[in-house]
Amino acid sequence: MWTAGLREGVLYKVAKRPLDPRWSQADLQAVLGLCASGQHLGWTEERAFQAAEALVIKRKLNVIWQNDELNADVTRLTHLLEKA
Repeated sequence: MWTAGLREGVLYKVAKRPLDPRWSQADLQAVLGLCASGQHLGWTEERAFQAAEALVIKRKLNVIWQNDELNADVTRLTHLLEKA
């Protein structure tokens, strides 16, 4: 289990998952923080992790996903970051 982050006094955690070995510690920290934000929005752990992972990959590789729901989640996380 990884600790994802603290949001308004609530500690969010996610199950450890295999990650691309090219990911840095900073990438992992970004995913976990984003995952905590997604969970704080009420998303399931899986949905939050997928969106967080997609956002980090998008930043690194400038990828556009062919999944409208995932793109909407990534956009929502991006907007949260811009407000912070």
